[in-house]
Amino acid sequence: MDEKCTLIIGTGKTCQSCIDYFHKNNIRFKIFDTRDVTCIDKSIIAISNKHDMRFVKYEKEFLNNVEEAIISPGLDSNQEIIKDLNQRSIPIITDIDLFKRLSRRKIISVTGTNGKTTIVTMLEYLLNRLGIKAKACGNNGISPFLTLDEEFNYIILELSSYQLEYMTNLNSNISLISNIQDDHLERHNNFDNYLNTKKKIFNSTKINICHNNLIEYMKDIPNIRKYGFENTNTSNSYKIYINNSHVRDLRMDKTKLYYEDTSFDYRGIHNLDNILAVLSITKNIYDKNDFFKKSINILKKFNHLPHRIQLVKKINDVSYFNDSKSTNVFSTITALKYLKKNIILIMGGSKKNLDYTKLNIYIDNHVKLLILFGENKKSINKQIVSKAPRIICNTINESVQISYNNAIANDIVLLSPGSPSFDMFESFKERGIAFMDAVNDLDQ
Repeated sequence: MDEKCTLIIGTGKTCQSCIDYFHKNNIRFKIFDTRDVTCIDKSIIAISNKHDMRFVKYEKEFLNNVEEAIISPGLDSNQEIIKDLNQRSIPIITDIDLFKRLSRRKIISVTGTNGKTTIVTMLEYLLNRLGIKAKACGNNGISPFLTLDEEFNYIILELSSYQLEYMTNLNSNISLISNIQDDHLERHNNFDNYLNTKKKIFNSTKINICHNNLIEYMKDIPNIRKYGFENTNTSNSYKIYINNSHVRDLRMDKTKLYYEDTSFDYRGIHNLDNILAVLSITKNIYDKNDFFKKSINILKKFNHLPHRIQLVKKINDVSYFNDSKSTNVFSTITALKYLKKNIILIMGGSKKNLDYTKLNIYIDNHVKLLILFGENKKSINKQIVSKAPRIICNTINESVQISYNNAIANDIVLLSPGSPSFDMFESFKERGIAFMDAVNDLDQ
């Protein structure tokens, strides 16, 4: 009888970290990937003579000596191999489950529809400057396995709904949900399933935190702590709440937040939410008298991440913004609300089960011209009933040229696709770079 082994399903970035770990430590495993061998990374093909690997075609006997399976988060749960694993009662885990077995570090877990990567990156930045050694990894593209050989006080895990779907108990020290909007419904079928998948982050967590807007959804979560802000009766003054407590009143104008002798550009209400999420977590770790002021002074030096309402350049008094990270309707709404008026909006990408009718009122209020490209351009066009003029084109380069031809001084050109990038690009990053290259070419 064959010796028992672990099956790794998928060879993308997530599973590759597991493959590297198993191979390095001489642990028996086998690999299955639905893609053709020509699509597989050369480093994996290089070790194919030492491990059983199957590509494209799945056969049931391949599971005969499998005792556990590690699954790529992006794999469709309706795949035949997943059904057979369930039928045989073979446990299915994720790379995060495996990492949890191997690491004894304290864990902070973060999820949400939008802003996850900003929150975990900002949190890493703040904790390290407070003298608390921390590393952000997970869904942000950094493998948690890279942290195993280094000492950290905290590992900060960014988790997607795809990862949470198969995970069991995280046993995190602190878990936070930042926001939940309709997204990934093609995977989860409906909002309730998506919500409940996100809430799995709280399983066996010591401290549970969510945004105040989500508190109605969290009645079954014990001792939930909330954060958020509300306008006071005084103009431009806001009450700030962290861990259920009113901690400060802060003054804000359209661009800056003021506290005592400190001010900084908070880059929109959506980013104030991100800052408060970071402070809510940090308060449970660094609870000193100078916590708030010290944290604010550190965070005002934080460099915001690319592809998130990122100013590329100004040409002829027209500002070009790259918001390629926008892969859903809510993130595009956030960008429109932040940039306000005179916007030439570029949208479109790969197909996804999203309700673009929610954009209509915002396009009416903020957009002077809508430019659509990508696989779903016709679908978006049907759902948008705004009176704003629109132009349909084929490529991101075309969309930039059209925006340039139609823009006048003080206009804003915004790439905020509201869609995934996989119809034309490997990732939102590649899409954002293509947009920036096209903008920079305008000025040559």
